Amino acid sequence: MLKKYKKILFDLDNTLVDDNENRKYAIKQILKEREELITAEKVNKFIELDDKFWKDRALGKIKDPYEFKTNEEKTKWVRAQRFIKFFQNISFEEGVEINDKYINLLKDNIIPIDNSLKIIKYLFEKGYDIYILTNGPAKAVNNKLDKIGVKKYISQIFTAEEAGCMKPRQDFFEKFFYKTNNHKKADMLIIGDELEKDVLGGIQNGIDSCWFNIKKIHNNSNLQPTYEIKDLLELKNIL
Repeated sequence: MLKKYKKILFDLDNTLVDDNENRKYAIKQILKEREELITAEKVNKFIELDDKFWKDRALGKIKDPYEFKTNEEKTKWVRAQRFIKFFQNISFEEGVEINDKYINLLKDNIIPIDNSLKIIKYLFEKGYDIYILTNGPAKAVNNKLDKIGVKKYISQIFTAEEAGCMKPRQDFFEKFFYKTNNHKKADMLIIGDELEKDVLGGIQNGIDSCWFNIKKIHNNSNLQPTYEIKDLLELKNIL
């Protein structure tokens, strides 16, 4: 018998929005502006670096150099590090500047994941409260949701920048519970494409999880989601 959930917590990037294509477009524009040669190898190298950076950050392998006064300062430092590493010979200030341009470019080429609008509309009409929980840049979130046509169906958005930490950290979820004034974890289902962030976040914080295995890969980890889907419309079999 399927559980009765009330609140559906969606990841955003590569769950509702094609973040890979979004990032490829943005880094190509950055390279073009810097008058650097644009090759598929260089673009893919950035995507691989970016993926590894955020995975390491979520696992606590990339630590803050000191205590930041505000989440904004922390976010600025963290996001600049990928570009400092990628371009190698640039300053922190230039890394911050490139990141600002990059985030603005993320607003320009937004491609929905197949059936994202259909499933969000379906869940809304079924009476579920729909939340977005994302580690992605806060500046781009509303624009992404608007471009794929789902913004009006979303109850609330919660970002890593707002939390001051990322999924799967307990602090991230505790601050989300506090913001929504709801600690009824049994009512919640978290859905996302990353085992190490979305599924692990659910497991560590007592929330059922659904792994959106969009890449259709074998789960070689010891992380076992409550459900697994390969197409968003499969959620109709759960919800």
